[in-house]
Amino acid sequence: MRRPKRLAVDIDYLEDLQPDAHPQPAPIHRHTDYATHSRGISSRQSFLTIDEPPATQTTEPTSLPNPPPDQHLVSQDDHSQFEPIDYNDDMHLADPMLKARMRKRTAQDNPMLVWMDERDEFVQEFLRLEAPEFEWAECASPDCPNPPLYRCPQCSDVRLFCHSCIVRMHLPSPFHTVEIWNSRFFERRTLRSLGLCIQLGHAIGQQCPNPTPLGKEGFTVISSHGIVVVNMVFCNCSNNLSKPVQLLRARLFPATTISPHTAATFEVLRLFQLLTFGSKVSGFEFYQCLVRLTDNLGNVVADRYNIFMRIVRQWRHIRTMKRFGRGHDPSGIEGTSEGECAVLCPACPHPGKNLPSDYSSVPAQKRWIYSLFLAIDANFRLKRLSASSDIRDPGLSRGFAYFVEEKKYKEFLSAYTDLVVPEASTCSDYDAVKLASIRGGKGVSASGVGTIECARHDMKRPLSVGDLQLGEKYVNMDYLYFSSIRNHSPSSCFVSYDIACQWTRKLGNRVAVYPDNVVGPCFAELSISYLVPKFHIYAHRSECQYKYSFNFTPNVGRTDGELPERGWAAMNPVSSSTKEMGPGSRRDTLDDHFGDYNWRKVISLSTSLLRRLQEAVQMRAEHVSAFKAFSDSLPTNATLAFSRMVWDFESRRSTVNPYEPKLAIESQAKVRLKLAEEDAAAIAQDDNMTIHETVSPSVLISQGLELQDQQVRLSIDAKSLGPHSTELQKSQLVERRTRLQRRIVAWCRIQELYMPCVVPLRNRAEEAAGGSSNAEHIKLFLPSDVIRSARFDYQLARYEWRLRHGQAFDDLAELRRHLLVLSTMYQSKDSYVRGQKNNTRSVTLIKNVQGRINYVAQKYRTCRSALTLLSGPLEENGWERSLQPLLDTDIRSLREGEDASSSEGRRQLSWIWSTQRTSDAEITEGMNEAPHKLTDSALRIEWCKARARAQRWQEECILLQEEMRRVIAFHEYYGDLWKTRAEMVTAKGTQAYAWRQRQTRLTLIAHCKRTWTGVEAFVRAGEGEVSAGESLVETHTRAT
Repeated sequence: MRRPKRLAVDIDYLEDLQPDAHPQPAPIHRHTDYATHSRGISSRQSFLTIDEPPATQTTEPTSLPNPPPDQHLVSQDDHSQFEPIDYNDDMHLADPMLKARMRKRTAQDNPMLVWMDERDEFVQEFLRLEAPEFEWAECASPDCPNPPLYRCPQCSDVRLFCHSCIVRMHLPSPFHTVEIWNSRFFERRTLRSLGLCIQLGHAIGQQCPNPTPLGKEGFTVISSHGIVVVNMVFCNCSNNLSKPVQLLRARLFPATTISPHTAATFEVLRLFQLLTFGSKVSGFEFYQCLVRLTDNLGNVVADRYNIFMRIVRQWRHIRTMKRFGRGHDPSGIEGTSEGECAVLCPACPHPGKNLPSDYSSVPAQKRWIYSLFLAIDANFRLKRLSASSDIRDPGLSRGFAYFVEEKKYKEFLSAYTDLVVPEASTCSDYDAVKLASIRGGKGVSASGVGTIECARHDMKRPLSVGDLQLGEKYVNMDYLYFSSIRNHSPSSCFVSYDIACQWTRKLGNRVAVYPDNVVGPCFAELSISYLVPKFHIYAHRSECQYKYSFNFTPNVGRTDGELPERGWAAMNPVSSSTKEMGPGSRRDTLDDHFGDYNWRKVISLSTSLLRRLQEAVQMRAEHVSAFKAFSDSLPTNATLAFSRMVWDFESRRSTVNPYEPKLAIESQAKVRLKLAEEDAAAIAQDDNMTIHETVSPSVLISQGLELQDQQVRLSIDAKSLGPHSTELQKSQLVERRTRLQRRIVAWCRIQELYMPCVVPLRNRAEEAAGGSSNAEHIKLFLPSDVIRSARFDYQLARYEWRLRHGQAFDDLAELRRHLLVLSTMYQSKDSYVRGQKNNTRSVTLIKNVQGRINYVAQKYRTCRSALTLLSGPLEENGWERSLQPLLDTDIRSLREGEDASSSEGRRQLSWIWSTQRTSDAEITEGMNEAPHKLTDSALRIEWCKARARAQRWQEECILLQEEMRRVIAFHEYYGDLWKTRAEMVTAKGTQAYAWRQRQTRLTLIAHCKRTWTGVEAFVRAGEGEVSAGESLVETHTRAT
């Protein structure tokens, strides 16, 4: 259960909004105090009664005086003034407030029900529009006696006009389609058929003295009203403007610069660009909508689809060049630098733009706030089929934005792919390289894209995206990584990658092989820390989970490294259209989508940063208070030893990880080894109770547990056989039963030597079963089954206890492993599996894993039940803390149920993920010992984690405040840049655009400042407030 969030203010006075409401009893507020100590967390509830404000006071909120101490404070244990309250019913406490605010429901609360009664009227009004509203005798234009026959459904004026007036009215709107009344209904007519002609190069209504008309085929215009053919006349006057320029000045984008006969309106191009950003609609689908707007009866409409898509590419490119100031630079588009046309993240550190000029000389304890956070990831949805080539379809943006320059990238891959030899993984099987190596296949030119992104704000970085040929190979990701940090990076970086533990092993060796122009001259001077994203890290081996964890790394705040995974959800829908494109078209399209995605993030930073800061301040107060209370409950010598250990680790003076448990893990195999060694020692000393010559008591119990496990497996397989099972399957089951029954019979004979008490019990069981029980139903009568009803040597029960205890931890480990596999399979299925065949295969594999999870869960429950029966007679205590009852709700992965929004920083995981593989005695071991022995206790781990949680939230508050400052400084920098550009040019349009861009930045600055009003005071008011450069929460000072 998630801990309820605390309110910033303990008590809110709510005014009665209804003047006629009857007086209500004083509201009762429930308050819960949490106390953290060595035994866990306890809570105490109390109730606070608030008196009504005096009736003479105004309705304006005022600060009421505090009541005398403990005036109305009543302990939960004192029920003299209160009736018993059902705490599961929150409405009980809220009733007085709800009654005061209840109002009578009106029809406006459900407008759909109201509208349903008005449907007939709507239908009649729709039909009314199918005919002229009035019988007009004259044209609606003033002083025009001509008969009115025409109207325009695209215009807001529903009146009828004559032929000449409707044409004159539509000189500014020549792409509308009008209607003519034929005395029965309205028919569609084109303005071209009515004689309208578009004159370019002159003001509307003016005739050109030297026109150049087109032929009879007319001029095709792709507009938001459809695909229309119009009469058009070009100007051939002395100013000698080219035809493409005349079209552009009329807001028409020509399809070609040589004798254009087709163009698209700026309006339809902007509409399609925004639609494809928001809905990811493809160009083909959009064009088909325009065709149906033109004619929805199936008549042939001029096919201009390929032309339209070419215009769209050119439109996007020109708009990008304009937006990034290439029209204000004398060098023009050819002078564009690589990565210059990318929308940058204002909250990330950019030297020279939003960082102090002396940031590199700031003391080390404060310099960390200027670190850059990067995340490396790949997406195998954004693949490209083998269509076209770079020669036939070159890109317009040659490394200007997010994609790296293709020619240099391919030359690097060609030269170094064979030199980078694939390495065998030393971590778990969750390996992005292995998973990705199967992607691609026949007919696929690019199996996906690799990216280097901003890890805190989810924005693509300049020159940080590239195609993957076959899997997430190191050589591809290396090039993108060095390209990203080579030109756009401060001196300190944190890099997140789901296989960082493997990718960084020989990164230094690869750097020595790569050329300097790829790695960059300053790479060796950078301070870089490599980490694993928080969700992915649980699929790694335990050593990596402590070494590469964001939770245990200082100066990272609450960064989780998983933002790229969330960002792909917005990009994946566009893959359905980009996978069929040529290489250049695809790169240009994705660059455009990445730019829009970044811009949407930029304009939402004011609210997103504020929302994150509000949560961070609240969580900082909770975890700082919890850590202080936890530390106060421990001995001073213990916390001092813990502090010194974690300080040495964080300063890299020690390689001993204080978060990693050092106690040996108990397992059934280790217990069996210990028992075998004890038997051998007893035989050597002639002090053993062995009766059988080959089977010792410990071996007897161990074999019994194995037989019980085989019985469970056989029972599951027997239930899985349906009525349509084959004869072979049935025969195999019978053979297994026979083999198992023989083993059980032989084991029972030996058991009767050590436990004679089971003989009558087994006889009665056989008589009750009629002597026909299957092998899986034979009761074995282990010590746990008879310990409360029969007499035998308790040493046998102790053997079973020890074996069961180790088996329980093995079962939990196996359960966690299967849950990780299941989570990874679901993620892989959602990301990569397509088609009925592959989906069916994936579902089958998932069902198999789920079956194993169910089996292991049942095995653990059986084991724990035996431990419960044995623990009383054997006087075993404290084991229940580590081996808790396993509920169905506990069997969940790290991202299911309550854990979907929780993490190590909030610690709301299922107990199976946080349980220690030690007994209660081991957890408390060393509390009265020397300080150096405390370093091996689980208490030290919990203390270190509590400290890490408190400090990460403190760091998050500091980082968010710094990011807010950087956002404003970033917009100020670009506001000044556009002001400089405006003052350096003389062309009115160029100057006006620069001033407009400056105003955009000023508007964003004003919005941020208005949204963040009072933030500094809000942050300072919370518990655990600390500024950059100050020491975070500690139990002891480092000088202690």
